[in-house]
Amino acid sequence: MKGMKKGRLLLLAGAAALILGALGLLCWRYYPVVQGLLEPAQMDAFRETLQSLGAAGALALGGLQFLQTLSGVIPALPIQLAAGLTYGPVGGLCICLVGIGLGSTVVFLAVKRLGQPLVDRVFPREKQQKLSFLRDSRRLEGAVVILYLIPALPKDVFTYLAALTPLSFRRFLLLSMAARVPMIFCDTFAAGALMAGDYKVAAAAFGVACLAGLGGMLCAPRVLRFLRRRQG
Repeated sequence: MKGMKKGRLLLLAGAAALILGALGLLCWRYYPVVQGLLEPAQMDAFRETLQSLGAAGALALGGLQFLQTLSGVIPALPIQLAAGLTYGPVGGLCICLVGIGLGSTVVFLAVKRLGQPLVDRVFPREKQQKLSFLRDSRRLEGAVVILYLIPALPKDVFTYLAALTPLSFRRFLLLSMAARVPMIFCDTFAAGALMAGDYKVAAAAFGVACLAGLGGMLCAPRVLRFLRRRQG
C-alpha cells in the first residue's frame, strides 16, 4: 500500500516537473514574440499570418491566449489586440475567452491535484501573500469578481490560488470569465474599430482602456487593503 502511494507521488511529481519544464520552455520561446506585437509593423505582419492560416489562425491565437493564462508571464494585451484586429470585436472576444477558459480549467484542476507545491513552483510565496487572505474568506465570490474586473490586480496568481480556496470550480470559472469580459471586449472593440478604419471610435475605446488600466494600477493597493479588511 505504501509502495503504491509512493509510486503515485513520484508519478505526480514527474508530471508536475514535465508540465513546468514545458511551460518554461514555451514562455521563453513566445514571450518576446508576443511582447513584440505592440509594435505596429509586427502586429500587422502577425495579423496577415493569422488570416492566411484560415480557421487554423483562430486556433493558434486561442492557443497563445491559453498559454498566457497558464504562464502568468506572457502579456495578454497584444494577444487581445491581435484578436480584435483579425477577427473583429465579438470574434476576438470569443477566441480570447475560449483560450482563457481552457487555461483556467487546466490550472485549477492541476492545482487541485498537486496542491500548494505546484503553486510554489510557479509563483514565489511573497507574491502569493498578497491574496492569502482569500483562502478563508466568507465573501469569496465578490472578491473574485473584483479581482478579475479591475485591471492591474494580480489575476495570474489568483488563477492558481483559486483551487486552494473553498470556491468550487464551476463558480470560479463562471465568475472569473464574466468579470473578464468588459476589459477584453474593450480591447478587441478598439482593435476592431481600428481595422475598420473608424479611427475616432478606436481612439475613444483605447482611451477608455488606458484610463481603466491606469485607474486599476493606482487603485490596486487600496482595493487589496479593502478586501483584507472586509474579508479577514
